[in-house]
Amino acid sequence: MKRLQWLVSLIFVISLLAACVPPVLTTQSGKAPSESTGESARTTLRIGASNMTDVLDAQQAFAGFSVDSGQIAQPLFRIDPETGGLIPDLATSWEFSEDGTSLMVKLPDGALFSNGDPLDAQALKDAWLRYKTISPYSFDFEMLKDVNVVDNRTADVLFNEPPAAMLAVLVTAFGGVWNTSVAEKIGNEAFAIAPVASGPLMVQDFTANSDLTLVRNPNYHTNLPFVKNQGPLHIETVEVRLIREEVTLAGELETGAIDLAVNAPPSAIKRLANNPDIQLYEYFEPGYVGIAMNLKHPYFSDLRVRRAIAKAVDREAIVKVLGDTTAPQHAFISSAMVAYSAEMESYARDLYPRDVEAARALLAETGWADSDGDGIVELKGEPFVVEFLTPATDTQRQQASQILQTQLREIGIDIQIVQQEDGYIRDTMSAGDYDMGFDSFGWRDPDIFSGVLAGDWRNYPQYDNPGVVEKLNTARTILNPTERTAAYTELQQIWLDEVVEIPLWQRRSFIAARTWVQGLIVGPNNRDMYLNDVIIVE
Repeated sequence: MKRLQWLVSLIFVISLLAACVPPVLTTQSGKAPSESTGESARTTLRIGASNMTDVLDAQQAFAGFSVDSGQIAQPLFRIDPETGGLIPDLATSWEFSEDGTSLMVKLPDGALFSNGDPLDAQALKDAWLRYKTISPYSFDFEMLKDVNVVDNRTADVLFNEPPAAMLAVLVTAFGGVWNTSVAEKIGNEAFAIAPVASGPLMVQDFTANSDLTLVRNPNYHTNLPFVKNQGPLHIETVEVRLIREEVTLAGELETGAIDLAVNAPPSAIKRLANNPDIQLYEYFEPGYVGIAMNLKHPYFSDLRVRRAIAKAVDREAIVKVLGDTTAPQHAFISSAMVAYSAEMESYARDLYPRDVEAARALLAETGWADSDGDGIVELKGEPFVVEFLTPATDTQRQQASQILQTQLREIGIDIQIVQQEDGYIRDTMSAGDYDMGFDSFGWRDPDIFSGVLAGDWRNYPQYDNPGVVEKLNTARTILNPTERTAAYTELQQIWLDEVVEIPLWQRRSFIAARTWVQGLIVGPNNRDMYLNDVIIVE
């Protein structure tokens, strides 16, 4: 039977060229300690992170980062930082059937989990069926029909339809092979904080919302072609500290208290870039940040009001304040995502240019008027005053909310900024118990909009359009990259015309490391940080 492995690679090559941003400063080549120039090599890597998941098992988690689940689990494939094509990590080979509904995966001989359990085709089957059962993102695996265990090394994965939307999952820790036998033995709650997988590191100690200590996995092996060391890491221990305060995170790196800062503080980027003792890596993050409005709220149910707000927003002013960590985004799919369309970005930019007078006219058309001269418009005696939910620990969005407050005040809308913790905001906005707030996610594939702007999983705007749901269901099965881009272009036009949300910016992130950290490889997004060749020579 004709095979389509080349097609899978082509999808990623085309869709990720814009995401493959090279480091600002070139990494140094990794050398094993025995190859060093006589200097002593430290075996503990100290990392500071502004974000860290509180659930290490990615199959149960809402989020995962390069410093936690991304080091614990190992995907079958990865994305080549140079070409954007698919390359092997755990798997030795893979082939799609001609119709795209079967994937034959070969695992290496003698593969083991970090605890020594065999990692075979049955383990792969168990892990993927568990993801489909318990993950909050289980819709990612809706296409998965079954997994046939051909032999210990070979799994034949069957799909109900071509799994285009799954590919972005399979190159992350979310789609990795987690040890379900341990999860069944100790229970999901215990497994959430002490999971077992086959990545380069394994959990030694973890305190949620605080510290994580990972140690070298002696059974680790990878087939990644761009790393020199395909076996266990040179470093023995990775200590991750959660440091939310920007000043503290930057200061700890500058004094050498930590070796590496993930999501380096925006306020310190210029200073870090000018520090000869620090290496800085830059990349655009796939994903989206925008304004969500509760479309069931009586104020925002009127399309003209939403269009007025869209015309009042000045992205350039927001990005100017936020600095080097953002770039304006007008459409829903950013340049670092699959199915990006430059034409749609241009369409969106031209659709709602900044026009305060036009925004005021739209509000007046709906009956909103400033009858008492206090600067706030009213309708039937009720002033246009709404709450805007903002994460209490996100300096970037706090700054943006203040700018938006000023911009919307120009057209007579008073937004009251309410700071809350992330979990509260997620639950409150998902339930539709809010006025306005930020919508934000980091993901490569636009299929995530099936949960973000449709259905009842999250859907902050409470948007209900059966026709859009049907189009989303079709788009997620299209393997041809040109046809898939066209499908999501049509969807974006609908969302933009109806002002379902208002896109704001694309995130640009940085990893900063001391120059004594040698051999670090940073991939096209913050979930790809490879420690295989890292040594620390002070």
